[in-house]
Amino acid sequence: MDARQVEQVLAHLCGKGLFGDVRQWCESRYDCVYVVTCPDCGCRFVLSEAEFNELVERSAVLQVCGVSPASFEVRTPYPRPPLLS
Repeated sequence: MDARQVEQVLAHLCGKGLFGDVRQWCESRYDCVYVVTCPDCGCRFVLSEAEFNELVERSAVLQVCGVSPASFEVRTPYPRPPLLS
């Protein structure tokens, strides 16, 4: 986990007093990343699952900025199409 990434997200969003938009992207083997987007300028931050969990915990403590754990969209992986022969 890179705590600096979490610090960057919080510094960016809390500097503006905002909650970021979150999307979860998962591969078919359920390796997931989280993309936090600033609703003001569109700046994006890519976080691992551990980093995102840290961000959620710290945002819950702050309660004025960061991310809201109930406001992210889960992208389900799609099965691969069969190989054509």
